[in-house]
Amino acid sequence: MEAVIEQILWASPNVKRFFLRPISDSPLLFAPGQFITLKLPDNDGGTYERSYSIANAPDESGLLELCIVLKTEGKVTPVLWEMKVQQSLEISEALGAMLLPEIWDKELCFVCTGTGVAPFRSMIGSLLANSIHQHPIHLVFGNRTEQDILYREEFEHWAKTFDKFHFYPVLSQQQWEGRKGYVHATYEQLFADGRDAHFYVCGWKAMCAEARQRLKTLGYNRRQYTFEQYDG
Repeated sequence: MEAVIEQILWASPNVKRFFLRPISDSPLLFAPGQFITLKLPDNDGGTYERSYSIANAPDESGLLELCIVLKTEGKVTPVLWEMKVQQSLEISEALGAMLLPEIWDKELCFVCTGTGVAPFRSMIGSLLANSIHQHPIHLVFGNRTEQDILYREEFEHWAKTFDKFHFYPVLSQQQWEGRKGYVHATYEQLFADGRDAHFYVCGWKAMCAEARQRLKTLGYNRRQYTFEQYDG
């Protein structure tokens, strides 16, 4: 499927938000938490493929938002960084099994770092917009510095607007008045009592591996957490 770039916005010094509109007789349907694969030509007549989570909740606009960090040594993001509005590229249908069930009867805790927040923005935005979840929702979001906190104003607005949504930004490389260190200490503190909850974790492979072990130590089993990891 072909899609046109409708808008490009800077999200941080090394992250851009790409807004794509699929060229099709019908909109590309997706569920919160899913991703699409971009296909870009290489110099040998083939294609490079990379998958990126959809960062917006489904709505009537038909747009797909991707939140992508530049990898200067990569084969895809340097090409994306040179692309302009109105250029087109090939995309896949929506893929991925990190989904929200129709009914939840427990707290949700989303744990992520960097652009790993993208699928959670889609999932949480959908939950809040549709009022389909009445239990507390927590977002623990780790970054290096304040300028790296993607969608900060939006998450802070949600936290003020919705009593059930709680936002915990954590910084590892900057002194500030908020939480310092890494994400693990925050969710361990929040759920030290081991109460019933479901955890979604998205980020680097090493972070996910550590989170899995720490959740087990807290007493949670594999039916109570869902992971999506990336290596770059």
